[in-house]
Amino acid sequence: MERKINSIINSFISDFDQRKLEALDQALFYLLLKKEIGILKNKWSENEAKKIEDVLSRYADYRNLIYAGLQKKIYKDKNLLIRSIYPPPTRLILLLTHNCQLRCRYCRVRKFAAVMDQNTLFKGIDLLFTSQRHDLQLQFFGGEPLLQFGLIEKAVTYAEDANKKFNRDFTFILTTNGINLTKEKIDFFQKHKFLIECSIDGEVESQLKARRAYDGKDYYSKVRKNFALLFKSNIPHYSISVVTPENVLSMFKNFSHLVNLGFKRLQMNYSLGVFWSEKAIRSFFTETEKIASKFLKKEGGIDFINMTSIRKEPVVLNAELTLDCDGDLYSEYGICLEEDFLAMKNKFLLAKLKKIKNINFYSTSHFQNFYRLAKVYGSTDPEFRKIILNNIFFGKKYERLLKNLPRE
Repeated sequence: MERKINSIINSFISDFDQRKLEALDQALFYLLLKKEIGILKNKWSENEAKKIEDVLSRYADYRNLIYAGLQKKIYKDKNLLIRSIYPPPTRLILLLTHNCQLRCRYCRVRKFAAVMDQNTLFKGIDLLFTSQRHDLQLQFFGGEPLLQFGLIEKAVTYAEDANKKFNRDFTFILTTNGINLTKEKIDFFQKHKFLIECSIDGEVESQLKARRAYDGKDYYSKVRKNFALLFKSNIPHYSISVVTPENVLSMFKNFSHLVNLGFKRLQMNYSLGVFWSEKAIRSFFTETEKIASKFLKKEGGIDFINMTSIRKEPVVLNAELTLDCDGDLYSEYGICLEEDFLAMKNKFLLAKLKKIKNINFYSTSHFQNFYRLAKVYGSTDPEFRKIILNNIFFGKKYERLLKNLPRE
């Protein structure tokens, strides 16, 4: 396997072909998968596992190896070289605040008094514009970002002014629980090309059980009214629900309820960082098939986002670049797994904002994300190794199911 990997890298440097990047990433991915499964099932001796790990660690940074080789050899256009090797990031997530009105059972973002300052906000936007993608997305996240609506307004003004120079296809994304949504804010979002992600799980029982208010009060009727205002606008929006092994049998019922509320585009996310039994996975698949059968074949007009290209599987290996309030840039996939948010940041920190000049170098692949997860958790926590592999195989199976579901 090492000879194959080394051969691909050498041939890439001598004969540039982007398709070899995918082949290389897949070869490394499946070698890592083989090692992790072998360790989990006690198939490897310590020496055998170390030999594979030596190969993986040697080539984990393969993009930089290729970049260094090509830079010396044949490429004089640095921007073209970067674009060819590093997939330019499309999105930057801004974690505006750690405050939130809710205490969701599955949310790993710790709630404390932290707010992004204006300087970090603007520098984060400047960083996104270093991406070589024409289409860019700036996402406001938290906590609850609407608690800092003033920062959102400043960010939009700054980004739109900056884009007069760059002329990119620029979209703002807001992820919100809807509690602080108002008609005035909706008017602002409609004026400035926003996409709204509405965090809502379904029926009132499921919602309040999983997404408990900080003060313990019932906020559901308020959220319903606020989202109803959104339905009357022309703003693109969709619901995002989190399904757990405990409430998976309510998945279809909750989906139906959200459709009845007025949502036309819906996404159902299986929770990450938890172990899914075969029975729970089968239930998730069955509920998915029921949703596809009723809402996509018979009633129509409903967009089940799980079946689109927006949500890539396995989700646990996807990574968006996230800028925290304090200016730390990190890969957000760790946030789905780590209970201790500060520990997660230390483990998945990419760089301090003040030291970053080009966002393109921080793009990652499924292999690289898997490798970081394996290094952080697999070697120290056998239970987490089991969970990570479980989530990966769940995603792979779900991807196959979604491809085979009828589209009309």
